[in-house]
Amino acid sequence: MKKLMYIAAAALFGLTACTEDFKDWVPQQQPTQPATVTFGDGSVTEVDVVDLNALAEDQETVKVASIVAPTASAEGYEPIYTLNIGEQTFEIDANGQISAEELQAYISEVYGRRPVERDLTATISMWTSNGTTAIKTATSAPFVVRAIPQAPNIESAYYLTGSINSWDNKNTDYKLTNDGSDPYENPKFTLRIPAPEDGSNIEFKMTPESGLGGDWSGCLTAGSEDGKFAYDNVGGNLVIEADPDALYYDLTFNMLDQTWTVTPVGFNPFIYEIGNESSWGENHPLYGNGLGQYEAVIYLDGEFKFKPNKENWDGDWEKASGNAEAGTLKTDGGPNIDAVAAGFYYVQVDLKEMTYKLTAIKTIGIIGNGGDWNTDIPMTYNEVLRCWEARTALAGGEFKFRANNDWAINWGGDFSNLTQGGANLSVAAAGDYVVRLYLSDEAAPHCTVEVDNGFPDFIYEIGNEGGWSTCHPLRGNGQGQYSGFYYLNGEFKFKPNDGDDWSGDWERLSGDTYEGALTPDGSGNIGDAAAGMYKIDVDLAVMSYKLTAVTIGVIGNGGDWDNDIDMTYNTEAGCLEVTTELAAGEFKFRANHGWDINWGGSFDNLTQGGANLSVAEAGTYKVQLFLSYDGKHYCKLIKQ
Repeated sequence: MKKLMYIAAAALFGLTACTEDFKDWVPQQQPTQPATVTFGDGSVTEVDVVDLNALAEDQETVKVASIVAPTASAEGYEPIYTLNIGEQTFEIDANGQISAEELQAYISEVYGRRPVERDLTATISMWTSNGTTAIKTATSAPFVVRAIPQAPNIESAYYLTGSINSWDNKNTDYKLTNDGSDPYENPKFTLRIPAPEDGSNIEFKMTPESGLGGDWSGCLTAGSEDGKFAYDNVGGNLVIEADPDALYYDLTFNMLDQTWTVTPVGFNPFIYEIGNESSWGENHPLYGNGLGQYEAVIYLDGEFKFKPNKENWDGDWEKASGNAEAGTLKTDGGPNIDAVAAGFYYVQVDLKEMTYKLTAIKTIGIIGNGGDWNTDIPMTYNEVLRCWEARTALAGGEFKFRANNDWAINWGGDFSNLTQGGANLSVAAAGDYVVRLYLSDEAAPHCTVEVDNGFPDFIYEIGNEGGWSTCHPLRGNGQGQYSGFYYLNGEFKFKPNDGDDWSGDWERLSGDTYEGALTPDGSGNIGDAAAGMYKIDVDLAVMSYKLTAVTIGVIGNGGDWDNDIDMTYNTEAGCLEVTTELAAGEFKFRANHGWDINWGGSFDNLTQGGANLSVAEAGTYKVQLFLSYDGKHYCKLIKQ
């Protein structure tokens, strides 16, 4: 049967966004016995409760009233009937039968699918029709249609009973729940379970909370189709096929659709934070311990979230509950995690428990120097090197790092793999040191302790190519050697300070434009470099400089590792650039059509000799390569 019309139903009843308050708004009547109401000179009699869960397999209609038709008022007209509930109208036949599907849809939209009796105030109208014109001839007094929508009885929790807990249906180790809301509003129930160490399959049923320790009745079991489950223990065991790479399995059961899915979970070495602090454009790595726990100290400012991949947003984790400081995570498109005040935070994520926690970092320092375990040597954040740094005198002996002048967060262990609460570190001899602590890097938390030779981290090139107003940083190795890749055009010089501070600048003592000796006594700019890209090397230990002209290109496109796609310098964008066809697959960047200088790794942090990069989809791309900016190399691919 077909629904005849909707008369502003969505506007009047809010059918797409019902609330619990609304569901109790429609008057409910509970007469003690069926009532008969007038219908012109006929009548309408209520019937017993219609249980839509009790339909026969091929049953399409249900009886909602008994009708004694009034006398037709026009000769030659055939009577037709409509059932009116609120502002919605359904076709009903002379025997009081309407579409079971339409009744189910109406109750679900207005009340939800909880299988309890819903009492619907209704009337029946009779129309007489000659096939082209219909005239309403009578409408009954109001009566009640009582119906129970089709849905299973969903409990608030179920428990996995199977091979991983010896089929003990009293065991409550593995609890399947939703987010605590009405299961008829949120029917998705989830559970994470460990993968068996022996790599075997998992067979199981889901025991309802009311059936714990009982006779297995009411269990969720395998359905008649893949991906479906059955209620009331009517099917065989559910099975998780073993995945050799899985550490855990995530189960999701949709209690209304009667579907279930399983997702193998393996813990990657890193996950990534991304958020408002970088305008949602930069991934910050959190290092994992292999057990699903991740940590990093990250600068945050506003909303943020986590994701498993740098390259895409697939499977990102968002807030399920909580606030900016702590909460739970989910993967089904929840909101961003609440905004935090600008600052550094110790960020902890546990993917086994699906939780996150933030602790504000006010200070990070070195503690224990010279046996003083009460006074911290403060460290400052180096934005270029992305580490915490101190230039300080250290006595020979033990020390650690800690946050907020307190022991709640502290790092020790091994220089290359610092751990929370790890053993004391040590330096063999007293001296002046540069100490750097890396807490948000694509590596385990680690530190370096190097003798301070008095050389700064960076020096700067400045020259005609930037109108003598733009400083280009050359990164040092701590031993006085500095290098970078820049576009030059004309005279230039070097200086120890960024910005407008020219004190202590180095100029040419001898040599030519491309190689020579430096002096700090103001002997003049360095000569007249032809416009182009150069590798710039400066050695302050011996006061020398050297320029090497470079041609830089893309190599490896389409598997061609012999022919470079040369790039040109875009002075406005400040990068090397080419627009070209790229095949799906791997590529790198290299200089001078050789492999002595080449870059790979990741798009946002290219390194000398790094791994091949890749493009997922063939097409025309603008390829941009930024060299030496902010002390690092990076690239962008912009599909045209």
